[in-house]
Amino acid sequence: MPNANTRLPLFGKTALVINATCAAGEAAAEALALAGARVMLHYPDRRDAAERLAERIRNRGGQAMAFRADPMVVGELRSLCDVLLAYWGQPDILVGDASHGAALLAALGQTDPPPVLLSYAAVPDFLAAAKVGRRN
Repeated sequence: MPNANTRLPLFGKTALVINATCAAGEAAAEALALAGARVMLHYPDRRDAAERLAERIRNRGGQAMAFRADPMVVGELRSLCDVLLAYWGQPDILVGDASHGAALLAALGQTDPPPVLLSYAAVPDFLAAAKVGRRN
């Protein structure tokens, strides 16, 4: 018998939220976690804010981890992706601004299927579509 989490629309999916400590990133990360996704919280600074966000998500029954990396430093981005791949596998969803998409895809390497790339503003519509699709 499935538990309540397995009925969530993003159960079993992994999301990487870039700059999860900005207001838009924080909102996106919390929404994805509430929908059942495991969430890697990237932060360039403000470690305390990232750890508090991860704790809030975990306290609500979600899965989250925080990782610091400078998105302009390829080696740091690769380290973030290596940790994500080691713990949860290939991400299904990448959230951030357009400037990070190409660098993240390069750091991840070839993935099949490729992750869905979303801006912070697109997350609510993506979640609404996921919930509708899950009911069908």
